[in-house]
Amino acid sequence: MKRIIITALIFFFAFAFVNQHAIAQCNQKLVYQCASENNNAIYLRDFNAKLKKNKKGTPESVAKFSVVLNKGTHYRFNLCNPPGFEGRSVLKLNDGTREWGSTYNEKLDKDYPFFDFICTKSAVYYVFISFKEGKDNKKGCAVGILSFVGKNK
Repeated sequence: MKRIIITALIFFFAFAFVNQHAIAQCNQKLVYQCASENNNAIYLRDFNAKLKKNKKGTPESVAKFSVVLNKGTHYRFNLCNPPGFEGRSVLKLNDGTREWGSTYNEKLDKDYPFFDFICTKSAVYYVFISFKEGKDNKKGCAVGILSFVGKNK
């Protein structure tokens, strides 16, 4: 009987630790942290992306979100990764025909915590969060934040 109780306790604590660790990687705490790193811009929305490990021969894991942006408005997009996953993901803004911004400059191989976008046309835009090509393909997550900076006149 003792053996059963001890085994059950071991499984319970192991499961609780693993489950807590998995949830802690991409929870609301990361959203709050990321939203507070937007240089006094006003938080509007978050994009919480859970990215799957890519298997060979399968398409890249990409999270896609749509958002309506208004002409003449200055927006800020920032990207945060949980500890241990820094620099593995990228956030891109696109309107279906053209890329308008990214947190990663491929030519310079440089990551940026955010980019600003001054909207020139009210429309539906798409936010893509994905792993950078060539990075280790572990399961992971990332949080993107859309913030309001101001109105352009």
